[in-house]
Amino acid sequence: MRISKTLKRIKKAIKFLLFILIFIISITFIIKLSAIKNQSENKPLNITTEESLINEIKSTSKIIPLEVELSKFITIDKSWGSLEVFQKYKRIKFYANCSFYIDLSKLKKEDISLDESNLTITVSNPQIFTIDIIREKTTYEDSTNGFLRFGEITLTSEEFEEIQEEVYKSFEETLNEKDIYDQAIYNSKISLTNLFKQIIGDDININILFK
Repeated sequence: MRISKTLKRIKKAIKFLLFILIFIISITFIIKLSAIKNQSENKPLNITTEESLINEIKSTSKIIPLEVELSKFITIDKSWGSLEVFQKYKRIKFYANCSFYIDLSKLKKEDISLDESNLTITVSNPQIFTIDIIREKTTYEDSTNGFLRFGEITLTSEEFEEIQEEVYKSFEETLNEKDIYDQAIYNSKISLTNLFKQIIGDDININILFK
């Protein structure tokens, strides 16, 4: 009989402890749930409009979607006529650091279309930004002389300036070739998409158009 009464007391004590434990867990859960709800209600709304988006984009001013180093041979020909014995020419290899940019400072409201799920933005085509000839990398080959020609070809400072102008134009033409320009367009889309995602988040589909 005494054992039976003791077991009953133990069972009652266990039930009481379980009740207290469940009560504490419930109160803790309710408090946490209430805190989360309050945080959600007090969180400021992130509202993006065309105007605010333009201001954010203009603060970036421009992006550089493509940087590339190019090289090009130029031949200086001081031959006398077409006979091989009178030939005299020299090759110079020029290098240049080149880049494209997209100007975002002139973006207007009509260039942007924004709704709940899509952003369509029209920007200017990428333009050549820099063609910086790397003078310290310029290499000069020895003159190639015909049987009746002698010595090295020397250039005056005026001649060298004229050559550099031609080299600049040649690099410019290379940058406008389809392969390089298509790469500039492709990189521009990636760079702009990443920029806009930082501003409006990942939930909106972004379309980039060029004009």
